[in-house]
Amino acid sequence: MKKLRYFCIACCLWILGMPLFAQPLISFDKYHTTTEVQQMLKKLQQSEPVKTQLHTIATSPGGTPVSVLEIGKNLEDVPAIFVGANFEGNVPISTEGALAFAKMLLDSAKYTEKIKWYVMPLPNPDAAKGYFEGIKFGRSVNDFEVNNDMDDLPNEDGPDDLNGDGIITQMRYKDLEGSFVISGKDSRIMTKADKEKGERGEYKIMEEGIDNDGDGKYNEDGIGGINIGISFPHLFPFEKKEAGKWAGQSPESYEIMRFIFDRPNIAMVYTLGSSGFCIVPPKGGRKGGANLSNIKIPGRYARMLNADPQKSYSMDEVIALVKENFGGEMEITPSMIAGMLGLGAAVNPLDEDLKFYTKFSEDYKEYLKGKNFNTERLDPTPAKDGSFELWAYYHLGVPSFSMNLFTVPKVKEEKKAVEGELSLDDVEKMSAKEFTALGEEKINAFLKANNAPDRFSAKGISDMMSSGKFTPKQMVEMMKKMPKPKKEGELSEKDKALLAWSDSEWDGKGFVAWETVKHPEYGEIEVGGFVPYIESTPKPEAIDSLLQKQLPWLLQLSEKIPSVLFADEKITDLGGGVYKLEIYIENKGYLSYPIAMGERNSQPAPVVITLDGEVDFLEGISRTPLGSIGGNQVKKLTWLIKTDKKPTITAKIESAVFGTDVKQIKIGG
Repeated sequence: MKKLRYFCIACCLWILGMPLFAQPLISFDKYHTTTEVQQMLKKLQQSEPVKTQLHTIATSPGGTPVSVLEIGKNLEDVPAIFVGANFEGNVPISTEGALAFAKMLLDSAKYTEKIKWYVMPLPNPDAAKGYFEGIKFGRSVNDFEVNNDMDDLPNEDGPDDLNGDGIITQMRYKDLEGSFVISGKDSRIMTKADKEKGERGEYKIMEEGIDNDGDGKYNEDGIGGINIGISFPHLFPFEKKEAGKWAGQSPESYEIMRFIFDRPNIAMVYTLGSSGFCIVPPKGGRKGGANLSNIKIPGRYARMLNADPQKSYSMDEVIALVKENFGGEMEITPSMIAGMLGLGAAVNPLDEDLKFYTKFSEDYKEYLKGKNFNTERLDPTPAKDGSFELWAYYHLGVPSFSMNLFTVPKVKEEKKAVEGELSLDDVEKMSAKEFTALGEEKINAFLKANNAPDRFSAKGISDMMSSGKFTPKQMVEMMKKMPKPKKEGELSEKDKALLAWSDSEWDGKGFVAWETVKHPEYGEIEVGGFVPYIESTPKPEAIDSLLQKQLPWLLQLSEKIPSVLFADEKITDLGGGVYKLEIYIENKGYLSYPIAMGERNSQPAPVVITLDGEVDFLEGISRTPLGSIGGNQVKKLTWLIKTDKKPTITAKIESAVFGTDVKQIKIGG
């Protein structure tokens, strides 16, 4: 009877057109085309129609929709996190990562109970289709029509596949004015001639192609376009034509910014692509446009500070003036002064923010170790000027984390052990006391053997460790990050890694062997080089494992988001109808609100505490900005109020990010 019953049920399902066995909603065993990405987003939305909404925010110049999946449509007055991926269009695994991340969110209610999510897997679909086209060249620009060489026709001189292999690589040809020579270490690699060693260049290297329009230039006016990945306002690279004429010129980047500005509850941003703030904190070192040692104080501030608007001051002098006139016990920082006086654009991450970036980076490395994930890989690409991740941090003033899902493993070079010589691993396990006890001779030998910079001396390191400023573990981590000196004739670390990866994982097909072909202008030339996408795109069978090991870290990061709520209140009767009201506000999250960059540029919107009731304010006002509040911190606000009655007043926390929290407070018992 059981078999008959199962047979009948199966027949009914078959008649109704329903599958006999559940099929996976989406899978990650291949790279998906732009059309398939849209289909997957629709499947995800239809799987949870109550809590999701699919927004089409723009249409690319090539006619493809740019979509954002909202997860948490049913939630109100909660902070949100925006997740964007593959802005340059040439990192297809990041699009897969965004789709997989959306599925993770829908599979687990834990991370969507108090946070709304916006997931955008493909902001640059025109460029992304380049991975699936017959001729691949790592395309990063959309179909926006740009006449790069300013002649009569656009898009008439792009790269050409001279050897017919469906891949655009490089071409090399001999020229007396050439700058390159064939590496003596590996004949596949071209290196710059070293004039100091008496080398003379023999070859010129160019992207594979011909002069299609006869203007004497090569591949200067290909198809498209604008690179969405470098088209945002922060440090917008005006000198690069592929960035556009201005930030937001192309509809994709403009509508992304508009979408985010229309949603001020976005409190954190994730970017999946080529940079990696999760594992390498954002880099500083950029020069700003302001001279902070020669500051002119604008007239309106000069009057407030009793300063001379015609005189130049140092930053220390300005800080002293502010403290003298307004400081009290408040800490006055250079970034605060720069923000107040408008001293140039912020171009480097602020020190307070680097603290959490550095901590999370170390935590992420430990997390990856627990997953048995190889972190000895080429460093992620630094964030580019005009990138989305930089714009999110510097302009929106929110924590901006980027994740690089794949880089090629470094070549592990086995170092021959020398008897009595300390390794980095040995020292990393030592205490500061154990390390300093080695003595200067052994410490200097260790530093020399591990290519420590000249500024690292045994005495200096020992003094720092004795004073508690430095630990052996910190020193080793710093030394591991330092670029290794290139030995004479050696290949770069990147070239070695890419060649090894090509040989081991791609059977040598990650590098096109140099092949002689006929060129219409140069005669016999050679075509070859690394294939497009090898550096950023693993084989399809590796996708799922890479995503499952790394993406959950972003879920953990979401738990660090600020959470601002009422903690307690205290009422003191001072007599005569006068009361002191103290309200305690707490931030239950790890991160401060706003972060230091947000405080500097007054973005995002402030949290405001309002009081409404039949009272007169003797001290304080009915709408009071909370100001900054640190992570896991409680902040007290105080009012003196007078009332002849015993009213109940309504206290509210009003915030574009955290919504409204309301508390009823009875005055006078």
